[in-house]
Amino acid sequence: MTAQEVAAKYPEAAAIVGLAESVWNGSKQAARADFALSDRLKVELRGLLDKDVQNIFITDSDARHIKKQHGQGEAPWGQADITPADFAFIPFVMNEFDSAELVDADNRGNRRILFTKRVNGNVYSVSVERGNSQIGVITLWKNARSGASC
Repeated sequence: MTAQEVAAKYPEAAAIVGLAESVWNGSKQAARADFALSDRLKVELRGLLDKDVQNIFITDSDARHIKKQHGQGEAPWGQADITPADFAFIPFVMNEFDSAELVDADNRGNRRILFTKRVNGNVYSVSVERGNSQIGVITLWKNARSGASC
C-alpha cells in the first residue's frame, strides 16, 4: 500500500504527516493529531488493556522523539530511517495490524503495546496508554526487509 492509498483510506494521515513535517523543519509549536480506531483495534485494545479506548493521538513531542531516535543512522540496526512521509502509515499500521502485543509498562504503570504491519517492508508503531480512554503513539520504526509487502 502506498502513502497515497493510505491517505485516501485514512484522511487523518495528512494531518499526521503535516505534524511530522513541521517537526522536521524545526518547529517547536505544540501540535497534536488524533485518529480513529477501527472496530478490530477497539476489540484488540480492550483485550490487551482491559478497558475501552476511544482515541489515539500523536504529538509534536512524540514526532521529535521519532526524528531524534529513528530519523537517521538506523542502517546498523537493520532499519530504515524514518521520514515525515512514513508517518502516514501510522493509522494503517495500528488499525490493520498484523500483530499487537503488550510489551511492558513504563515507570508510571502505563502499558505499552507494539503494533506491527508489513507495508513494503516493516513499519512498527509503539503506543502507550495515556489517560483513561486514549493512547498516544510514542515511537515508530521502519524495518526495511526486501520482499516484504502488504
